[in-house]
Amino acid sequence: ENDTYTYYPFQENAVGRVTGYDSEDCSALIARTIYYDTIIQMLGEWKNNATVQTGCGLEFQKVPLLTTLANMISGGDEPTKWPTGESMFTNLHITHDLQESGFNVKNTFLLESQREGFSDLKSVGRKYILFPRVIEAISGENAVHGGENQRNSNIIFTFAHGFYYLYEAGDILMDARGFPPFTTMSRFYYMGSGLSSKGTYDVRSIVNSEYNPSVLFVESCIVGRTDGIMPQNTLSQAYLHAGINGMVAATRVTADPGYLEPGMIFRGFGAKGFVNATLNLKLKGEYPDMHFGAVIAQDFILDMAQGDNTTGMALRNAKNLYLPKDANSTFMWTPPLPFTTGEETIDRMVEEKMPQSMSEEGKFMDKKYHCLHEFTLYGDPAFNPYQPLNGD
Repeated sequence: ENDTYTYYPFQENAVGRVTGYDSEDCSALIARTIYYDTIIQMLGEWKNNATVQTGCGLEFQKVPLLTTLANMISGGDEPTKWPTGESMFTNLHITHDLQESGFNVKNTFLLESQREGFSDLKSVGRKYILFPRVIEAISGENAVHGGENQRNSNIIFTFAHGFYYLYEAGDILMDARGFPPFTTMSRFYYMGSGLSSKGTYDVRSIVNSEYNPSVLFVESCIVGRTDGIMPQNTLSQAYLHAGINGMVAATRVTADPGYLEPGMIFRGFGAKGFVNATLNLKLKGEYPDMHFGAVIAQDFILDMAQGDNTTGMALRNAKNLYLPKDANSTFMWTPPLPFTTGEETIDRMVEEKMPQSMSEEGKFMDKKYHCLHEFTLYGDPAFNPYQPLNGD
């Protein structure tokens, strides 16, 4: 990385990590790359498929009364997970890009993006689940297609909440038993149901799956972390073990504003952004701006699918485009909000430069530089996946 001749840091080399549980996994990864063309010829239409997945709890608003109540209980100062439409438009935008690139795209929203759904909940008993039919209707095996879509896709984009050993699409909607008005309170463990665990993409489930040599981009916190952790406990290495050929994910906590525009009456709450974004898309064919990891994901995918670049070059180019695009964007917040370096003096210095309330907008450059560096490629950076637009 160099900034001698550029205003923002410029990554010069394509970087990827050939990793795995052991040398056998690394050898298998290299073999899949070398014999990729032969492998995909045996997979039929798979090479033309892509999937775009967005989960629950990715959007934030400052909901009158509810946000105040939640912060009184938690002692924090955070917005509330509440629908704004931001993740929906991210899904639609990347879906459009992939379709324009010649892929057959299956996109899913909210609970449909989970890995698997419930079945026969009535047998569990109403003592534990009061409304089993409601849960099966929104998160049953007939309503959930995320895991199947991933296994059947060459290019995979997913936007969810996660950690180094899992990510989940159910999140707050399942923890609130499917009733959004209760999402504020279900953030606290004694109010949550834990039902979101059923559909998680976790190490145990992925390592026992069979994937084709896909490219996966996960926009989520910490999913790409491997430092200081046994590889058998990391989701990135489980995906490689299962057959994925390239995976990009963040190694640390990644940020996202979770809203489209500040509200008109209550700042930080309202449907103004959603209405404007919908009208612009319908009337002008314009999508709202994306921020943070979504910007890198979009350019990474486009550089591969339309630019015929390798995964390593595509990620390099996407990172070099990121700050010029997003550096001047301002936000009221970029959850997750809690921040610490481990040093109280440094924490105070950083906090003094941040907006002092959720009503004051800031550029949050610390999180933008963080975003620039945290997305990591696992797999051979010279791997060039099949693109329908280019026919190879």
